[in-house]
Amino acid sequence: MKYGLIVLLSLLLMACNKQDAATEPDMARSANSAAPMAKMAADSVGGAQESLTQPGDSSNTVNRKYIALRHHLQIETAPENMQASFDAAIKHCETLNCQLLSANYNKQTPYSPPSASLSLRVPPKNVSVFLNGLAKNGEVMQHGRDSEDKTIQVLDADARIKNLTDLRDRLRLMLNDKTAKFKDIIDVERELANTQSQLDSMASVRKMLALETDLVAVNVDFNASQGITEQGFFAPVARALKNAGQVMMESFGAVITFLVGAIPWLLIGIPAIWLIRKYWNKLKTK
Repeated sequence: MKYGLIVLLSLLLMACNKQDAATEPDMARSANSAAPMAKMAADSVGGAQESLTQPGDSSNTVNRKYIALRHHLQIETAPENMQASFDAAIKHCETLNCQLLSANYNKQTPYSPPSASLSLRVPPKNVSVFLNGLAKNGEVMQHGRDSEDKTIQVLDADARIKNLTDLRDRLRLMLNDKTAKFKDIIDVERELANTQSQLDSMASVRKMLALETDLVAVNVDFNASQGITEQGFFAPVARALKNAGQVMMESFGAVITFLVGAIPWLLIGIPAIWLIRKYWNKLKTK
């Protein structure tokens, strides 16, 4: 009885061990099969997040806007500081890698105060720095901003450049055809020259659009500040007194001009009148 119980327990232990051994490979296989699935799921989620934040995403490229930004400013400075403010603005532009399109300076004359103007293109990241520099060299009296959407023109230019480039490449391949006739080769060369000319013209248009959309246009007008008498209630009287001497000298100048113009006629007219009068007196005495 005792030996029988021992044998029975031994058989039960062997059966349990076989069941555990059979269960472990199944669990390992299920774990191994589940691991790639989990990795694939994780990769798919991570890829979706990355595509949404990718800078070169196709959706971001299609939806990109090409905007031409422009700033118009009027800076007022003292007449004696006009030249210094103008030179400082040009030097500041050079340090910020701006493109100077035009720079005009008009000196002060007895009849007009000094004035200056600048037209330039500034990288977008440097616009605020340049505008702050202008505010330090004068008082900003007016600051206007406007923008123009150039997206349609840019996309149209890019599409035409792509089509013309593909056509040019196909024409070049046709020139390499050894079996083509001489007349066909001449026609292909003529079409290739025309296509290349259109491609160069469209590339120039695209470059101009890039300058307008990649850089910010800034136009600055420098005006001289007026004195207190020129701004107050008695401004017309002050201007009249200031111009009184000029008006008087202009009157004297007109009189002098008249006299100088009349001298030749006096030299001729006085002797002529004297002769006519003498002859008339002789006729009366007869």
